[in-house]
Amino acid sequence: MEELKEHTHKWYTFGCKDATYLTVKAEYAKLSFSEKVLLHFHLIICKYCRFFVTQNKKINSLFKASYDNNEVKLSDAKKQALNQLITKNIKKI
Repeated sequence: MEELKEHTHKWYTFGCKDATYLTVKAEYAKLSFSEKVLLHFHLIICKYCRFFVTQNKKINSLFKASYDNNEVKLSDAKKQALNQLITKNIKKI
């Protein structure tokens, strides 16, 4: 993953693309206070980003549950099974 930098957007230019980036970034690194505040306030007003956060958490938990024996690469059968599991468990908007 590319280098994770501190987010520098102002509240009035912060959009869904930025919220998505910070949601994913939070999985790998600690967010700064200003990033947390921007993300929190965006999630209050944007139902689509809240939905993304929910789906992202569900996908990550499903992946972690199917990830056994510290396997680094997934076989084609595992990939297909994981894809079916995700598709089955994720609601559409």
